[in-house]
Amino acid sequence: MCGAHASIDPASIPNMAAKRLLEVESKFMFDPTLIPRLISNGGNPRFKRLEAVGTHMMTDTYYDHRDILSSNAIWLRRRQDGHSTILEAKVRVGGNYARSTFDEITDGAVIAKTVRPHVPGFNEAKENLGLDILARFTTTRQCFRADDKFSIMLDQMDFGHSIGEVELMAEDEAIAHQAIDGFMARYPWFFLKGKAEGKLEAYFRVKGAQ
Repeated sequence: MCGAHASIDPASIPNMAAKRLLEVESKFMFDPTLIPRLISNGGNPRFKRLEAVGTHMMTDTYYDHRDILSSNAIWLRRRQDGHSTILEAKVRVGGNYARSTFDEITDGAVIAKTVRPHVPGFNEAKENLGLDILARFTTTRQCFRADDKFSIMLDQMDFGHSIGEVELMAEDEAIAHQAIDGFMARYPWFFLKGKAEGKLEAYFRVKGAQ
């Protein structure tokens, strides 16, 4: 997430009833040495429009109990971003790791209603929420808004891993993924093909090798 989300205009989708906005994203590999070219919009082809939104650091702590939440496509994390701290549950409601649709929940009561059926010991007042710390790491995130629609996030973690995301907030998952796929296909010089290794997957690989 990079501040205000990019989104598909609901008015452009005919006969669509109002729905809850979903976070639709595609992950990708990127070459950090190409970031200066991205910042200057000097690639071939150039982005139609590119705006640097900013760079910030955040520390994420993920919680689980015996991998029960993650096995149910729920990721519970506390994010410290500057002076603010927020507890968030991300629930995957469609797709797979690389091409995902998430429902982001930040309301404490709704988080509890989502998490407790799986791990009854969850308690926001307890140390570590009454759960186990799954992972903790710090990320430097560079954010861009491209072609007036798309959020691009470039994450570099403190354990040596990098991953990017293109994101839209949208009402319709299929339309959003189609838009993202077309966008990324237009700029293959930056959006590299291949499997993007996830943050937690890379975290456990690196920690396991130490």
